[in-house]
Amino acid sequence: MISVEEALRILRAHLPAPGVETVDFRSSLGRVLAEDLLANSDIPPFDRCAMDGYAVRADDTRPAPVELPVAGESRAGGGMPGSLAPGRAVSIMTGAPVPPGADAVVVVEQCRTAADKSRVAILEPVSCGDNIAPRGCEARAGEPVLRKGHRVGPAEIAVMATFGYARVDVYRKPTVAILATGDELVEVDRQPRPDQIRNSNAYCLAAQLELLGFPSDYLGIARDTREDLHRKVAAGLERDILIITGGVSMGEYDLVRDVFRDFDLEILFNKVSIRPGKPTVFARKGDRLVFGLPGNPISALITFECFVRPVLGRLCGMMSPELPRMKGELLRDVRQAPGRTAFLPAWVSWREDGWVVDPLPWKSSADIIGFTGANAAYIFPKHLDRMGRGEKVEIMFLPDFFVRQR
Repeated sequence: MISVEEALRILRAHLPAPGVETVDFRSSLGRVLAEDLLANSDIPPFDRCAMDGYAVRADDTRPAPVELPVAGESRAGGGMPGSLAPGRAVSIMTGAPVPPGADAVVVVEQCRTAADKSRVAILEPVSCGDNIAPRGCEARAGEPVLRKGHRVGPAEIAVMATFGYARVDVYRKPTVAILATGDELVEVDRQPRPDQIRNSNAYCLAAQLELLGFPSDYLGIARDTREDLHRKVAAGLERDILIITGGVSMGEYDLVRDVFRDFDLEILFNKVSIRPGKPTVFARKGDRLVFGLPGNPISALITFECFVRPVLGRLCGMMSPELPRMKGELLRDVRQAPGRTAFLPAWVSWREDGWVVDPLPWKSSADIIGFTGANAAYIFPKHLDRMGRGEKVEIMFLPDFFVRQR
């Protein structure tokens, strides 16, 4: 049995190189750039007015108040204005080009315009550069504006549009399939026998993938026969990543690892010192990756977030795809059997100057109902059997932390 840290090290060491594809820039939201994007022009492309007012030569405002004749107008989209002669002013709007010769803009609140708009009184002097965004102050042609490895958000979409990047290279999303296993499972719309339960893990995993922005193919339930499992695993290996839930422990009918050998899958680990989720399997054949997650619902949920999420993120080019972690103060005493690092349900909130952690009761790794009240998992170190109220504990925010309400 290996530690959580060792399992993560093995995962990182056995990832294939991420693929690259070219997409419409509007489809790149949430993706990771696989190329540097360079400015192909100065931004702004001219000296740009930052406020409504009058473009002037700063020296002409020194004896303010001073009255100047208005020599014209500059507005956004109205063409490039002519040069400003000394002793004159030009009416100017926010975003418009500053006329050559002008070196400052007096805001409209510091002016008094004649009724016929032919003259303007400048009430306060200005300094050179006031209320002007100089050409190229945001970006110079040839400079990188977005770097390879940068994750795309709304602001990045705007940058692409600014420089005309209609198509961009991003890291490809791997294809993912989900397979549930076990004779004890029936589908959601079926009535289980007294010895059966409805399949919930596959749908929980699909939802976790969807929150990450990954579509997935559901391969159904594989029965506890080598033939059925073999057939469905073969279908799953047509995708980049296959996630199997159930059938990975040591029971007589847990056939997953036997079928892995049928396909010459290299099992890189099959037991992790984590609670819940000890019987977690990771295997690889070429660039195909397979995860065998435990059958208990919380075990599958936690091991997905701890092990599958980082792999998916890195294959998409993300540098730090793990869920965010913080330190929080325990609101009550907690106990746990030592020996494995435990990820336990909690409600975490901000109070005054820090995070506070309210541990939630749970009955077992099958108690998915109890986990629905959690917005985070607190991490109980494997060498401890008790932590006291007021102690600091590490917390892992769940993916929907910021939208959950209590």
